[in-house]
Amino acid sequence: MIRKLALGAACSLFVSLSMGTSTASAAANPLGVAFKSTTNAHLYGKPTGMLITGRCNATSSVFTTARKKGAEVLQYLAPMERPDRAACAADAKFYMNNVNSVPLWPFPKYGQRIKYPNSRMTDMRPGSKWILHVVAQVEKMMRERKVDGVFLDSIGARPWGKLAEWERWSTAEKNAWTAGNVDLVKRLDAKRRAINPYFIIVNNNVWDRGDGNKVGLGGEKYVDGIMLEHPKLGSAWHKKYVNKKFGNLGQRRVLVIANSKYEAQQWAKVPGVTHVSGQTTAQYKFPLAPPVSFRYLGDRN
Repeated sequence: MIRKLALGAACSLFVSLSMGTSTASAAANPLGVAFKSTTNAHLYGKPTGMLITGRCNATSSVFTTARKKGAEVLQYLAPMERPDRAACAADAKFYMNNVNSVPLWPFPKYGQRIKYPNSRMTDMRPGSKWILHVVAQVEKMMRERKVDGVFLDSIGARPWGKLAEWERWSTAEKNAWTAGNVDLVKRLDAKRRAINPYFIIVNNNVWDRGDGNKVGLGGEKYVDGIMLEHPKLGSAWHKKYVNKKFGNLGQRRVLVIANSKYEAQQWAKVPGVTHVSGQTTAQYKFPLAPPVSFRYLGDRN
């Protein structure tokens, strides 16, 4: 499940032509999150529509049909944590066929760090056994071409959320985490350039750590874009961030899950945003009706 991204950047309410009362048509396309069910997923089966699968339903024929009709389907993966119990066979396969075999984050004590209940943070140090396993799993997806890309939940410059206790981490631990996340997307980017350059990589997080450390910013060039999850409608910081360049493969994808259909329509007008959803966290089970119309992006056949 996607966790809410809480960013401590200063926010101010504002009204502008790009966000506010403008009646101009939306510039971004519909995004649907289908973590549990494929209800309404067929509504996104058009060119430039996008669907994010769950951990266990990626092989559903509904997604296959949507792709044939032009939608892009991204498979959900959570590399930075492993559940205490696998949710299904596909989940178990990703987590080394035994969640207890997954190497865990070794600081401050092995397996101590958590970000979400009933899970443990994984060993995200650069070149770790776990990172190499994740890369190998995604490489198979690139070669099989059954999905258009991956959605990497919580991958970015730092973990967010109260349980992660980031503020209590030592500088060395923080730097190891950031460097490892960059290492993961760098390796994935190298694989896709060699195998399938059209394979999309999007992470659910930002690459700005917020403390002046710029190591994480290096990750931006290895992904096609990021997701912002329920950002404040008036956040100038987020508005600026979504307009970043990111990767250079010509398939830029910057996603926003807004707090409502109305907010999704407003975020769709913000320069840099390519796909929007109005789903709340409680609505991630299956997509709602597309909040905006479909618009040709001009960067894919």
